[in-house]
Amino acid sequence: MIRSSIDIGSNSVLLLVAEFNPDSKTIINEILNLSAITSLGRDLDKTKKFHDDSMKATYEALADYKQQLEKLKIKSQDVLVTATEAARVATNAQAFFAKIEKELGFSVTLISSEGEAHYTALGVVSGIESNESELVIMDIGGASTELIRIQLNPFKILSTISLPVGSVRATDWRLDKSFNLRMESLLNQDFSSYFTKSLICVAGSMTSLAAMFMGHNVYEDKKINGLTISFLAFKEFSADLQKTNVENLLLLFPHLGKRAPMIAAGATVAEMIGERLNIENMQISTRGLRYGTLIQGEIDGQFTIG
Repeated sequence: MIRSSIDIGSNSVLLLVAEFNPDSKTIINEILNLSAITSLGRDLDKTKKFHDDSMKATYEALADYKQQLEKLKIKSQDVLVTATEAARVATNAQAFFAKIEKELGFSVTLISSEGEAHYTALGVVSGIESNESELVIMDIGGASTELIRIQLNPFKILSTISLPVGSVRATDWRLDKSFNLRMESLLNQDFSSYFTKSLICVAGSMTSLAAMFMGHNVYEDKKINGLTISFLAFKEFSADLQKTNVENLLLLFPHLGKRAPMIAAGATVAEMIGERLNIENMQISTRGLRYGTLIQGEIDGQFTIG
């Protein structure tokens, strides 16, 4: 059977269409896997609203996805569409999503941070092999970062923390000179239950950083999924990244596209959290929220808002 999902995040809008085996609950074949950077989390802390340019970019991305889905004879109303942190904050989110449903047919479900953690973890474990009984996942989005401790067999969320910082928010904080103070406040809590030697890292900031770390000027999921990076090497890489301007980044790594202005801040967030968790290495996963919702086939009511 064919299933499809869309993740409207605080930095990107992601589409996944895949052939799914309901008996084994596994993805057999990915038919479409598309990404568009729209920065819905831009200026969110200042305005509490989606920026007009970000809404325009998001609408255009969804309109394009609708056309792609129609070619596969998939109706908009049959796609599982979720929205996360930026939509939980923006006061104009409801009106924007109503417009999307009316004009494009996509019904957007706003999910809680607990739901975001659940479906992200479900997506990650669907594509990872581990002999460990428990894992810790870090999901750096545009406006929030989820830390998720999971039990593998049987799958269970043991605990989760949602930190209101991501690559877009962190970039805004750097611009208004509040980054250090805000991060110090956010990280001033007990993270001991998330201490781990190997941290599973998921979502666009970390997958892009992994491709950059490997020197890839073309991004390919298959080349970085499962990649392990020593934390010491990542910190050295991040230090060099902070000295590089956006123009040079795009020359070296054109696959960054609109993500380029936010990538350095995302690296610093990852570095600071990694320090707090006492990690030794990072393992990259290219699966996440959209994989989890596609595998589940529905959004559990306990995770919906509004």
